[in-house]
Amino acid sequence: MQKDKRIYCEQGPDLLAPITEGKLSGLSFVFKDLFDVKGYQTGAGNPRWLASHSKAEQTSPLIKKLLSAGVMCVGRVQTDELAYSLNGQNKHYGTPINPIANDCIPGGSSSGSAVAVAMGDCDFSIGTDTGGSVRVPASYCGLYGLRPTLGSLSLDHCFELSKSFDTAGIFTRDLTVMQQVWETLSKTEPSSTSKAVVYLDSLLCQQMSEERYTALNAMLSNADIEVIEGHHLQDNGWTLTGLSELFRTIQGYEIIQKHGQWLDNNIDSLDESIALRVDWAKTITESDYTQALEQQDAFKQQLRQQMAKHDGYWMIPTTPSGPPKLDSEEEYLAQYRSVLMGLTSIAGLSGLPQLHIPIASLSEGPCGFSLMGQAHKEHQMIQTAQKIVA
Repeated sequence: MQKDKRIYCEQGPDLLAPITEGKLSGLSFVFKDLFDVKGYQTGAGNPRWLASHSKAEQTSPLIKKLLSAGVMCVGRVQTDELAYSLNGQNKHYGTPINPIANDCIPGGSSSGSAVAVAMGDCDFSIGTDTGGSVRVPASYCGLYGLRPTLGSLSLDHCFELSKSFDTAGIFTRDLTVMQQVWETLSKTEPSSTSKAVVYLDSLLCQQMSEERYTALNAMLSNADIEVIEGHHLQDNGWTLTGLSELFRTIQGYEIIQKHGQWLDNNIDSLDESIALRVDWAKTITESDYTQALEQQDAFKQQLRQQMAKHDGYWMIPTTPSGPPKLDSEEEYLAQYRSVLMGLTSIAGLSGLPQLHIPIASLSEGPCGFSLMGQAHKEHQMIQTAQKIVA
């Protein structure tokens, strides 16, 4: 059967058999078109990139770990061009249909990774998350989505977008599989978790509908989780717009430093909205970048100190709302993206792990909330999520 090219990449591989039997035997996965597989080309969501790059000489260590744990790989899946978008729309290959909101965008850039899992084509998938590319499509497609602590999973033999923020991530339909996959990829074992405390920042609460806020509080109450409310962001002079701009400055500068020559030669191959983003990124000076890194360090230190103080999690609305409609105007999507990146930049700038948890049957469409935990506390975060959704 011919696979949907909006989801699956034609260059393959279509199938990779398990190397050995293991703890994940019987499960299947797909991977984003940024991870290398020896003997195949990585396309990064752009036909010009695919044509201008040779076949990979090595395979991503993450894919090797999964195959060695007994998992069957059932395909390479699409991404937004160069992973530089959050919409899941690709002018070359088409936009994958969001399985639970057919008239809405699926989210990106790990669009194929999310849609394949939401459709039931596989048990889980791996993607990458720089500015929200796992968390956002997980929210829009009703999945669990994990962005781990920065640097905790290898990105060797993987396309680089922005070295300060790139992470590998995981999509699943349930938290048991999430925990099993995380243990396999991280080579860590579960540890006990203490009574959870969740911090709600006033600036973030404003980004949730009353319906979502009520549902969240009911879930936390039923799980007997203590909730602390405060004004950390406002008290330290941070706004979501400011955080978004800070993130975009660092990301944009690093993209040009890494891919500037290729982008100069192939800008005509990009979607107009992404090309405009590239043009803006070229205006960022080294001084802008250095100042942004200093601001990032201050934000990171303040946030980590605050989290250590109450020894718990931040609750973050993963997205401002359910997914935008497919026919949304570009101007609206650009404005929405700014608010969205204000939310996603919190974990990005701090390097902390974030796990999206869906809430079913909201009138605004598929969305939910995230737990953001302290560095390298993914196990405890997944266990707390299991308690919340139980």
